[in-house]
Amino acid sequence: MALYKNYIPLGILVVLVVFSIFVIKPFGLAIFIGALLAYMSSPLYQILQKKFKNKTIPALIVCLVVLLVFGILSGLFVNTLVRESFSLFALGKQRLATGLFTGCENSFCQTLHEFGRDQDVQYHIQQTLKAVTNWVINKGSNFLINIPRMLLNVFVVFFTMFYFLRDGNKIIAKLNDFLSMNKKKYSFVIHRMKEILHGVVYGYLIVAFIQGALGALGFFIFGVPSPLFWGVVMGLAALIPFLGTWLVWLPASLIIFLDGMFQDSTSLILKGIGLFAYSLIFVSTIDNFLRPKMMGEKTKTHPAIIMLGIFGGILVFGSVGVILGPIILALTFVFLDIYIKKQAE
Repeated sequence: MALYKNYIPLGILVVLVVFSIFVIKPFGLAIFIGALLAYMSSPLYQILQKKFKNKTIPALIVCLVVLLVFGILSGLFVNTLVRESFSLFALGKQRLATGLFTGCENSFCQTLHEFGRDQDVQYHIQQTLKAVTNWVINKGSNFLINIPRMLLNVFVVFFTMFYFLRDGNKIIAKLNDFLSMNKKKYSFVIHRMKEILHGVVYGYLIVAFIQGALGALGFFIFGVPSPLFWGVVMGLAALIPFLGTWLVWLPASLIIFLDGMFQDSTSLILKGIGLFAYSLIFVSTIDNFLRPKMMGEKTKTHPAIIMLGIFGGILVFGSVGVILGPIILALTFVFLDIYIKKQAE
């Protein structure tokens, strides 16, 4: 009977935990991002905390600063993206109205002109344009419909960030109570967790910064307008798994190359090819060897484990897995090390 009574609370706890997971699952990514932002902005919070008597005001100030920076960067990005898109659209409309290859007399343009006059080619071009238009309309409609959900996720991000900043020490203390570790093991785990988080987060951000800086340098060398802005965009794109910086430099290279073909300009053609080669070699491939090495050194974890964590994390958790995967694998080895040492005692 006593054993039965002991299992009842445990069973209720398991059921409640399962239901709790389902409740917070839609906001899992937002909660993780909020916790990550809290960790990254904790140095600023600690500085402000020395100037205020309570913990609430510094946490609120840090959240407002991060929100302001995010808003400004998003506004600049959207503004530039819309402006460039309209410019490209206007140029395309003008080309279609006056003739796509008007003023272009070289053999390449003449070949494309003859190819484009084929009825089958024209039909496929029209169908492609129709499909692209429908895709843009559908995506635009979905974006408008999802605005309330996105705003809710943004609220959850900063709500989580605020409480992780203000009550982070209490959360860690509760974790220690749950794990029932002595002071020495507790200090070791917290120290290793900080090393792992620092290595993964800052290692990932540093690599993205390097890629953005190299991309901006390449755009400057090959004469692309607004190289600093596009460098920032490439740095942000470097944080997106399986997409990355090529989203920026590939269209830029292609536009310069085609512009050179239309103008019969050898220098522009060479610039387009040069930007493509430079970006492929120095921007896109650098993260394949630099990121695992940098993260491995900072987290004191083998680069192969970091690499497995990145790819496995992406498959299991999606885009957030690039950070969450290596952290989980590295922490697993930390607790495995503690368990082995405990068994040896």
